[in-house]
Amino acid sequence: MKQMLRNLLLCCCVASPIVVADAFQAGLAALERGHYSTAMRAWLKLGRAGAAEAQNNVGHLYEEGYGVSQSYAEAMVWYRQAADQGLAEAQHNVGMLYYHGYGVAQNFRESLKWFKKASQQDLPDSQYMLGLSYHQGKGVGLDYEFAKYWFYKAAIQGYANAQFMYAYMLQAGDGGESEPIKALVWSELASRNGKTDASDISNLSKLLVDDDELAKVPDLARQCLASNYEQCPK
Repeated sequence: MKQMLRNLLLCCCVASPIVVADAFQAGLAALERGHYSTAMRAWLKLGRAGAAEAQNNVGHLYEEGYGVSQSYAEAMVWYRQAADQGLAEAQHNVGMLYYHGYGVAQNFRESLKWFKKASQQDLPDSQYMLGLSYHQGKGVGLDYEFAKYWFYKAAIQGYANAQFMYAYMLQAGDGGESEPIKALVWSELASRNGKTDASDISNLSKLLVDDDELAKVPDLARQCLASNYEQCPK
């Protein structure tokens, strides 16, 4: 799954000079207005000077073909520059290009390497992709335990797709017995976070619980949200 735009558009670090921050923000404002060429000009200069956040965003413009001819290969060049500086979002983007084979030969092992780097910085997008890789056995041996671990890590950051997959694994009993109550809670959370097809999981799980158990689910979901995901069923 491709990373969302909001995770690509980063603010410059606090230590950057004011003029650099202003140029970066000017690029963001231009992008929001659909002035892609202006955004490219703002970020290209910063990127060539070594600003990882700008390099990442230049890569995004090339990946999407915003203000330039679309080029996955050029996007990879810019993403790699930022990724090699340790920018988690860029590491994720490099991983996604390898995962899908965009601009490079598809290589699940290589994508896994980059997802791991970004996941170590708690980027939920990459934690989700790690979970998916382990769940599907792409680039690594199929391992439901690790899949659940990484889905959970992203789920407690409010990442709806990870919440959905965690609920799916709980309902299906992947790597153990089915846990329909927990699946219902996480599918409810995924639904609240915009995952419309989470009802598919809840409908199956409802068949496996009685009415008294089912009545507890909304309170458990509310408790989870109120605690900022610190008190959620695992």
